[in-house]
Amino acid sequence: MMVEMRTRSFTKDDISACTTLFIETFNREPWNDRWTEQLASEYFEDVLHTPGFEGFVMEADDDSCSDSDNQSGKFAIVGFIIGTRKKWWSGAIYYLYEMCVDETYQGEGIGSKLMEESKSSLMDKGFSSIVLLTERTFPAAYFYKKHGFIESPETRFYFCSL
Repeated sequence: MMVEMRTRSFTKDDISACTTLFIETFNREPWNDRWTEQLASEYFEDVLHTPGFEGFVMEADDDSCSDSDNQSGKFAIVGFIIGTRKKWWSGAIYYLYEMCVDETYQGEGIGSKLMEESKSSLMDKGFSSIVLLTERTFPAAYFYKKHGFIESPETRFYFCSL
């Protein structure tokens, strides 16, 4: 069965479906996070209302989609990217906060298509670069390298627990 895919801008109406996908993805291996629906929803609301927000969703028209809202011919969200703009002397930088693809669609090029279409849209909007954080040993690190991201040898990430 051929599955039709499309990428579009993230809207407020996407928060519920993306929250569910986010929790299903990041509360399991290898991340083992402990997101609750309320906390994840608040996180998405915060990001959505940050000045310079840009987000993208990948939708599939397929009866096998795990999204419970998918009803005959309705597209279901199978992936998303969310982030914000940071104005900088070298141009607008896109801070990619989260990227997520439904587990049942991983390994099928959906994430690559979402990333490439998001990059193209960001370039059209005048962004000069994308930055993100991820764990070195997680599969996401290899994905990002495959898509032209490099690990900065000059930058260090510091953390202080309070």
